[in-house]
Amino acid sequence: MFRRAWLPTLFLVLALAGCSRCGKEAGPGGPGTSAAGPARYLPRDAQAAVVINDLGALGEKLARFQNLKVASFAAQLQNFSSAEGYVSAVMKQVGVDLRSRQALEAAGIAPERGAGAAFLGGNRAVSIVGTKDADKLQETFGNFARTRLGASEQKKTSVDGGNLVTFSRPGATEPALGILFLKGTDYALLGAGASVASLGTLATQPVEKSLASEPVLNASLQRLPSERDFHVWLPGGTGAFIPAGSVQGLTLTGRIEERAVTVHADAPWPDTQASLAALEPVKAGANLLGALPVDSFLVARFSGDPSHLDGAWPYLAGGYITRAVQKSGLDMKAEVLDNLKPGMVLGMSLSPTVQLGAGMPALDLRRTNPFRFVHLVALADTEDAAKTQATLEKLPAIAGDFGAKVEPADLAGQRVYLTSYRAGEGAHFALGPNGRLVVAAPKAQLEATLASLAKPAGGDGPVAEDLKDAGKDAAFSVVLDLKRLSDAVKNLPSEAWGIGGFAIKATTVRWLEATDDLRAVTLAVSRKDKALQAEMSLRLTPAAPGSTTTQPATP
Repeated sequence: MFRRAWLPTLFLVLALAGCSRCGKEAGPGGPGTSAAGPARYLPRDAQAAVVINDLGALGEKLARFQNLKVASFAAQLQNFSSAEGYVSAVMKQVGVDLRSRQALEAAGIAPERGAGAAFLGGNRAVSIVGTKDADKLQETFGNFARTRLGASEQKKTSVDGGNLVTFSRPGATEPALGILFLKGTDYALLGAGASVASLGTLATQPVEKSLASEPVLNASLQRLPSERDFHVWLPGGTGAFIPAGSVQGLTLTGRIEERAVTVHADAPWPDTQASLAALEPVKAGANLLGALPVDSFLVARFSGDPSHLDGAWPYLAGGYITRAVQKSGLDMKAEVLDNLKPGMVLGMSLSPTVQLGAGMPALDLRRTNPFRFVHLVALADTEDAAKTQATLEKLPAIAGDFGAKVEPADLAGQRVYLTSYRAGEGAHFALGPNGRLVVAAPKAQLEATLASLAKPAGGDGPVAEDLKDAGKDAAFSVVLDLKRLSDAVKNLPSEAWGIGGFAIKATTVRWLEATDDLRAVTLAVSRKDKALQAEMSLRLTPAAPGSTTTQPATP
C-alpha cells in the first residue's frame, strides 16, 4: 500500500536525485521559496515537505551524473550495462523522460514552476506540479494510473478549489489516484489512495495554514544560502523525523553542481545562546594541521573555544563515558576543557599492517580494536603544561572507571601513558614539546608523532589543496579524503589480504576504481545568529565523457 501511495510522487523523488537550477538564484518571493509557488498549497502541519525550484534542468543533471563511473557501477549491480540504460528504464516506468524539458512539457508539466511534496503520515502523501496543459497532464497520469496502478475508471468532479479527476480500479470504493487542477492557478495537486480526500482541503486552505507561512522554515531559509535547487522541511515536535523536545524544526537545502553535491542544514537552537559559544571560530595561535601524518585520510579540526564545551561534552561523549568521568571525580571543565586552546586537530590513516582477508570487522569497540585497522593522532595546545601533566598523572588511577588500564612508561626519553583494554591497545597519551598534548594509537604512531614534533615544523599537512576550502570558516570541520583512502587500500601489501587474498584484492581494487570519481566527503558545523548550521558536501571528480566502467569481478 505504501508503494502505491508513493508512486505518484515519483516525479518528485526522482527530481531530488538530480535536482535543478544549479547556479541560479532563488531569492525571496521567487519560485522555489516558501513565500510563493508550490509551498502555498502544501500543508504547514505535514510531517515532512519538499519543495523543488525548477524541474526543467533535471535532464541536464541526470545526463551529467550518468557520466559518473560510480553511476555506471551502481547500474551494473542492477544488471544494466550503463547508468543511461538504468535511468532510461526508470523513465519508461514513470511514463515521462524527466531528463528532457521538452518531454516534461509534452506531458503537460510546466517545469519552470517547480514542484513539491508533503508526507502526511501513514501511507498518505500529496504532491504538486506546475501545469502547462491540463489535458495532456490528465492524459499522462491517466496512462500512469492504468498501466502502473490498474486504475482504468476515470471520473471528473467539480469541487471547491478546482476540478478533480480520479482514477479507480474496477469495483474499488476508493480512488487509486487523484489530480486536482487548482482554480485560478497553473498548478495541480496529486494524491494516491487515502490522500485523494485531502486534495480539496489543501486547495482551499488559508495561506496561514500552508507551508508558505511556516515561520521557522522561512527564518531558516533566510539564513541559508539563496542558491539552492530544493529545500526540505522537517518540523519538530511531531516525533516523525525530529525527536520531540529537541529543535523546533530542521531545514535542509541542496545544491547540485558538476563537482559537488552539497546539503546545508539549519535548526534554531533551543538552548541558551551561551551553549552555542563553542561554535564561534577563534583564531588559533598555531596551525596544528601541519603536524598530522601526511597519509591521514580523515582530518578533523575544532577551531572553537574548548572551554565552552562544558554543557555539550556529555552529549558528544555518550552516557557510558559521562558516567565514568563523573565516577572518577575528574573535573572535565576545570582540568581539561579550560586548559585546551582552540585549534585542536585529529587525523586518521590506514594501518599498513591491517588485515582485510577476514572481511569487514564488527563496528563495536568492545569486540573489535579499531587501531588494528587505522592509526590515530590527535593534537592540542594547552594553556598550562604543568596542569596538563598533573592531569595525565591521574590517568592510571581513574582508567579502571573507563574499563581500561593506563601505565606510565618511558618512550625514547619521553614520559608517556600507555593504554590497553580487553580488545588490545587503546589511545596513548603524552605531553610533547611546548605543552602540546598528544593522543595517538598504536604505540608506534605515538613514537613517530613525538619524534616529528621534536623537529622544526614543515609541510602543509595532509589536507589536499583542492579540499582546503572545506570548513575554513567553521568552528568544526571534517574532511574524508576518499581518493587517499582508496589509494591506501590499493597500496596495501599482499599479506594484508590473507591466504588467497590476491583474488580479494583484485576485486576490491576494481570496485575502488569503479567509484574513483567520488573525491571526498566534507562536513562543517558552525553557528549563525541563534541557529545551529551544518554543511555536508560530496565532492566529485567527473569521469571523462564516453568513459566506461567494467563490472567488478566476483572472487
